[in-house]
Amino acid sequence: MDPGLLPEHGLSLFLNIEGRQWLFDAGQSGLLIDNARRLGIDLKQLEGIILSHGHYDHTGGLKSILGETGDIPVYAHPGIFRERFSLKKKGVIKPVGLPFSRQLLEESGARFSLSVTGREINPGMYLSGEIPRRTSFERGDPFLVIRDDERYLSDPFIDDQFLTIDCDDGVIMITGCCHAGLINSLREVREIHPGKKIKAIVGGLHLHAADQTMLEKIIKALEPFAPEEIIAGHCTGAAAESSLANAVGSRFHKMETGDLFMLTRSNHESG
Repeated sequence: MDPGLLPEHGLSLFLNIEGRQWLFDAGQSGLLIDNARRLGIDLKQLEGIILSHGHYDHTGGLKSILGETGDIPVYAHPGIFRERFSLKKKGVIKPVGLPFSRQLLEESGARFSLSVTGREINPGMYLSGEIPRRTSFERGDPFLVIRDDERYLSDPFIDDQFLTIDCDDGVIMITGCCHAGLINSLREVREIHPGKKIKAIVGGLHLHAADQTMLEKIIKALEPFAPEEIIAGHCTGAAAESSLANAVGSRFHKMETGDLFMLTRSNHESG
């Protein structure tokens, strides 16, 4: 990590795809604006912003970013606006949802494009829509909840989405937290892009709370997908990162603030 950059618990990925620039998630705060400037990234040049789901550590920087971009398309699932909570020790309940109202964000320049179904948002860029839950072993995080009247229920994360970048010889999958489950998400990639190999999985995998049994099942189920690279960090967790590194060797890379990855797309590059 560049020592001049400041990290936080959050995720935001800058994508440069054939000269067109996008932001995938918005981090926890406006901190990413200073980091972007240090990296020579002009946020005013963004084509659009893509939100993987409605947690604060992926949406908290959105208002500050809109102050830089002005009017801009924001692609997401309509469920991003739902109230969300985390159950802490001693019964403490902490709000963890999107920290701004839709009205405030729209007044700041967000032009929301919301959909529950998958769609191509730009040639070769596909946003998944809702991800079917097909596995029995990807159970999610029991401490992340929604409120139903006076009860707190496990958050189903119907708004969780991934982005794919289609390449001549494969597909790149970009995730926020992968709350739908890594294997569920990969199975949906195969539905969207039949016959395409997985060139890379990039982003957070939310495996920090997974026990060893669950990790073993996920890694076994991962084998047939044979991703060429796994670039993971954020909520993936140290134990899961270690297990993935042991399973795929040098194909695993830990993602840190300011990292630059060049992934080949035909005769072009995206980073």
